[in-house]
Amino acid sequence: MTFDNSEARNNHGEFGTSDVALKGKQQTSATAQQQPSASALPTERPINPAAHAGSESPEAAAAQAVIVANGHAPLTGLPQKPIELAGQFYVPGPIGRLKDAAQNYMTNAGLPYSPPTTYAKLDKDRAAKIADAYEQEKNDPTDPKVKASYDAMVKETLAQWDAIKATGLKVEWVKPGQKDPYALSPRLAAMDVSQNNHWWGFPTDLGYGTGGGSDTSKDNPLLKPTGEVIDGRAVVANDVFRIVHDMMGHMKEGNGFRAEGEENAWRSHAAMYSDLARPAMTNETRGQNSWVNYGPHGATNRTADAEHTVFAPQKIGLMPDWTHEDGRT
Repeated sequence: MTFDNSEARNNHGEFGTSDVALKGKQQTSATAQQQPSASALPTERPINPAAHAGSESPEAAAAQAVIVANGHAPLTGLPQKPIELAGQFYVPGPIGRLKDAAQNYMTNAGLPYSPPTTYAKLDKDRAAKIADAYEQEKNDPTDPKVKASYDAMVKETLAQWDAIKATGLKVEWVKPGQKDPYALSPRLAAMDVSQNNHWWGFPTDLGYGTGGGSDTSKDNPLLKPTGEVIDGRAVVANDVFRIVHDMMGHMKEGNGFRAEGEENAWRSHAAMYSDLARPAMTNETRGQNSWVNYGPHGATNRTADAEHTVFAPQKIGLMPDWTHEDGRT
């Protein structure tokens, strides 16, 4: 299998950094707690992978968000304005089945679990320093410390994927030449998972990093086969990580896809990794996303769509320890 880095993609499968403007009256997580109980609302929509199927009004979207949360409270401070996408509405918030899957995984793995309960504002100065750390990082997949962290990350990611499979998530890979199903906004992916328990992903062999700076060597642990077959494809570790990070970083809490949403997705997902695996996981998420938004192309990337975003080169290395600790809790 060869890996195409001429098609720009980030490491975990988003279709760019574009996010749509939020519309409607601000609904904070405090007011979300005042929504009607699930028992008083319509039954949950059936899974329908063929459509994103949002709600017809902001009020209906807020009610649907309560159903999907299944008793879980949103992060304090999570932006929850109704988002309008092609005439449909969606309200960001937790997805109960993913919250439950995360807790079950951590319990079964015997790992301590203290996920964030608040939505953090982005520290731009810190993000710029992390971007610089990623820029300066050496690509060194054979270094024993690097290898140990990445091996642990891959092992734990595959175990998290097993927990996600138990939720019934249907994954489909974008086919060569297929139009981006979430072209309007990556929030369509959140709507799709929330409403349909379905997700479209971009496979690693069709796009990995930007240009010629990415490590596609045999030593890259994320490009090794996993033995998993998803939607008819034999997937590599990076494919599985793309699914798992979207589910456990973004969708689980309703975190967005701009710089601040990415930072909170890292915080949410970092809580699910061991101390050994977290440095590698941080390199693949916080490191790359900081480089995208506050690195050498950050000024244009922060408002770019997928076609015009310059994604980070894929490096197998580790940043300084502070990059995976500062701001995590």
